[in-house]
Amino acid sequence: MSDWLSNVLGDDLITVYEGLYFTEDALIWLREKRRTFAELRAEEIDWLRWMAATVRDEDILKNLSEDPDTDVRMWVACNPVTPEPTLEKLAEDPIAFVRRGVAQNRSTPIPLLMRLNDDADVMVRILVSRNRKHRVHLRGSSH
Repeated sequence: MSDWLSNVLGDDLITVYEGLYFTEDALIWLREKRRTFAELRAEEIDWLRWMAATVRDEDILKNLSEDPDTDVRMWVACNPVTPEPTLEKLAEDPIAFVRRGVAQNRSTPIPLLMRLNDDADVMVRILVSRNRKHRVHLRGSSH
């Protein structure tokens, strides 16, 4: 596992969890002692998946993009604040499900979408097309 997993969760991230639909037992577990990302991952992988989909911290997103769990990487790929270099790396992921996340992300740069337009997976290509059409529609409606 990566070194970043030994980092302790900050109170700011725990506060975000508290504002959502986590059970009281889950929150007690988080608050009873300082937890690392590795402990969080081992306790409930869905917490990391949620984090990948919603966190706004680019460093955490970069770290999560290297997780062995396909769903974690896919949610990073879908997150609109994922930095471009991370999206570029995820666009090369061997799992089509992850590349689909990049293809549908409204923040994916056009040049990267153009590269994904040649992807072997037909659904990646469909999502690229939908993403591009959505952007054209938005541009047309703003005038």
